[in-house]
Amino acid sequence: MRLGLMAIWVIWLLVMGISSAAQVYQTQVGTILASGRYKGAGVTGVSNHLFMHLNYDKAEMHLRLMIPTITTKNDSLNELLYKLAGQELIFTGKMNIAFVQTKSHPRQKFATQGMLFLNGISKAFSFSSVLEHFPRGNASCILSGEFVIDLKQFNIENLFPGEEKVAIKFHQLVLKKPGE
Repeated sequence: MRLGLMAIWVIWLLVMGISSAAQVYQTQVGTILASGRYKGAGVTGVSNHLFMHLNYDKAEMHLRLMIPTITTKNDSLNELLYKLAGQELIFTGKMNIAFVQTKSHPRQKFATQGMLFLNGISKAFSFSSVLEHFPRGNASCILSGEFVIDLKQFNIENLFPGEEKVAIKFHQLVLKKPGE
């Protein structure tokens, strides 16, 4: 009994050591740009409240955005977005690379695959990502992604009458790993 308890304790300590050694970066002030059409006119919305959690060692990404933080130059659209209090766009997935390289590297293009959650619906989702080395201060790279959301797939049909798709772009600084 004692030996089994001691073995569990040792395994737990090892697991905690491994998980605490993982390189994780997160921000709550990332920028995201959404483009689409509203009442027949092109419109662009911006939010500086993109939460990103990036695990460097596993190349996993978690994005979270509160929809009402998106603002446009169209007051009636802003009012509609503001009324979506509590609505979030959430993406969790894995980049198609072994790990996030923060040392000097050529431009990397890869797919990111995971699950997108919006309006109470979760769907498999993938998009193109780019990691470009950009050493400035404590920043190492810029991680960018682009994707299109078909609002019908998430039962959002009356918010933007006649418009069904929103193009999303994000650019996020990736910090250097400690000690680099």
